[in-house]
Amino acid sequence: MYPGFFAGAEYLEAIAASVAAAQLLRLSLAKKQPALLTFLLSTAVFYVALASFPQASMAYFWVYLVSLILSWVVSVYVVREMFELALVNYPGIRTAGRWTMYAATGISVVVSLAITVFFGKGGYHGHSGLFYLESVNRSVLFTLAAVIASILVLLSRYPLHLHKNTYVSTSFFSAVFLSEAAEMLVDSLSLHLNVAWVDQTQILFAAVCLAGWALMLRPETTVAPARVSFENPAEQELLQQLESFNALLARVGRR
Repeated sequence: MYPGFFAGAEYLEAIAASVAAAQLLRLSLAKKQPALLTFLLSTAVFYVALASFPQASMAYFWVYLVSLILSWVVSVYVVREMFELALVNYPGIRTAGRWTMYAATGISVVVSLAITVFFGKGGYHGHSGLFYLESVNRSVLFTLAAVIASILVLLSRYPLHLHKNTYVSTSFFSAVFLSEAAEMLVDSLSLHLNVAWVDQTQILFAAVCLAGWALMLRPETTVAPARVSFENPAEQELLQQLESFNALLARVGRR
């Protein structure tokens, strides 16, 4: 694949992200999902900026650097919002999960940097700063990917009865984010820490996901019920498990 194709794919993802953001605003979902709106807008802005410069230029390097650092903040913000949307009725679990995510991300970054410094001494003259940033990026991506996977398991296992838009946004964001984590894994295992066709394929996949996200959002004409009173016995048992775990964590949090 050629550089022009790569830039075209970046523009395509930017357009898809813009359309999805416009849908959130048009359907008045932005107030409920501000982090997801931030993610979509930042994706659009940075991919337009990246596509505007040659990959070998200093301008591309600095745009990439800024987008990389800001993406960590935005990603943590979005995953936190996903917890809040999925566990709106379980504040104890929500709070514990949020702080666990913060702690796991911080610990993984520290450990990754320590390993990089220990094993990488003298091996990356002139590029050590970027190399360390990429190391942090891998740690943040893989940690948040694990958290997102746990949210998806939670949504698939427990009958939380959320609004369809919550499932749509969570699913498509997860697909985009996990594809980025998979891309980073493949890149990190390659000799040159970069596999062009994998990067380009991921951008196209993300663009398709963002377009699907926009198409599947629907107006929230009615409020989804906070609780469902007539679950079958299996659902009732699962919800009781969540209630018990939530109560336990809430008591621990008050101590």
